[in-house]
Amino acid sequence: MNVLILGGHGFIGCHVSNILKFQGHNVSVVDCYHQYHIFPDWEYQPVLEQRKDWSNADAVHIGRIEDEHFLEHAFRDSKPDVVIHLATYPNAHMVKHNPVDATGNMITANINILNACVKHKVKRIVFSSSSMVYGDFLTESPDETHPTNPLTLYGSYKLQGEKMCEIWNREHGLEYVIMRPSALYGTRDMIVRVISQMTRSALINDKIIVNGPENKLDFSYVEDVADYFVGVAFHPDAKNQKFNCTRGHGRTIMEAAELVQECVDKGFIETKPHDAFYPNRDTLDSSKIKQVLGYTPTIDIEQGIPLYVNWFLKQKFINKL
Repeated sequence: MNVLILGGHGFIGCHVSNILKFQGHNVSVVDCYHQYHIFPDWEYQPVLEQRKDWSNADAVHIGRIEDEHFLEHAFRDSKPDVVIHLATYPNAHMVKHNPVDATGNMITANINILNACVKHKVKRIVFSSSSMVYGDFLTESPDETHPTNPLTLYGSYKLQGEKMCEIWNREHGLEYVIMRPSALYGTRDMIVRVISQMTRSALINDKIIVNGPENKLDFSYVEDVADYFVGVAFHPDAKNQKFNCTRGHGRTIMEAAELVQECVDKGFIETKPHDAFYPNRDTLDSSKIKQVLGYTPTIDIEQGIPLYVNWFLKQKFINKL
């Protein structure tokens, strides 16, 4: 199959591309190498080079998905059967600080992408949403029928992206799959998520700050999540479905901090109250996608955090932290 990955040199995208290439698919990547106004060159560039190598894509198109003329060229060149849309702002805080740019990236660009899919007769689009669409969890382990009530602009834009996929399906027949990951971590990541920020803080400050030590997150290793994305891209029973795509095992932030502390061998743990900017979350019920794909993630934080920390400690840029 011809697969076009939007954001294919990003954190999830490079792992998705690597798996697809291993399976024998023809992979094209679109990326604009957006540094979101926070990643310094000394961190971003070496990690980006690793992502490029790992993705092993057949073709690369460099440009912004907000540009419909650029997208037209990329679609015409790659002739995709399936589009995997991962080109998006990484988290809620980044969207809060860059709302105008994020609106173009997460709303306007989605229109361009969906229209291009219809024009070029793409069979299916896989849309990367987020557990942030739920807002505060109202049940212990919500499944995909849980009410959506996003509390951040990021979550609301992700939910709008889901709605747009449903509308284009109804009006144009474009198949979709909506994916809701949560608490990602793993190798080839920038210092932007919980585990990576803890690791940096332990190294440079000899301190790990834990906001809401008893709060739980469904920490999900990036390669497990990438396997989910590849699986739903082709599976007939994934057609027009929404999926939680997590490890399915909530762990306290304190547990994660203690593992980082053990791996780095330093870092006094300081606890603070829960950050009210983020909704209260825990385990997501990901049994639906596991049943459809017959696949269960295997990496818990006891295995995943050492894998990430060992990778991180080998990076030359840590001398500049």
